[in-house]
Amino acid sequence: MIRLADAEWNIMELLWNNGPLTTMEIIRELEEKIGWNKSTTMTLLRRMNSRGSIHYEVENKTKRYYPNLNRNEAELEETKFFLNKHYNGKLGIMVSNLISQEALSEDEIDELYKILRGDK
Repeated sequence: MIRLADAEWNIMELLWNNGPLTTMEIIRELEEKIGWNKSTTMTLLRRMNSRGSIHYEVENKTKRYYPNLNRNEAELEETKFFLNKHYNGKLGIMVSNLISQEALSEDEIDELYKILRGDK
């Protein structure tokens, strides 16, 4: 599985939510949202294409970009990386830390209980 760099998540979010998108649509969106210039966006698009996280098809001389990664799989990979990096892969340690630091609201705790019980 390809792990996305922080900057690459911005492009993937656009493609997952609004894709496929042309080069200029991506450039305009990221310039407006983040302030990236054209060359920054083009560099990331080339890098992501070469790594296989996105691909493009040419239509009337216009590149249209598509995600190659499934959103849920990318999020799961990022979650696993985070847990391994910060909590030795142990979800229980992370949740325990959040609870002991009172970082979870009652609603979030209730949501965790529902998830653990398998409620939808």
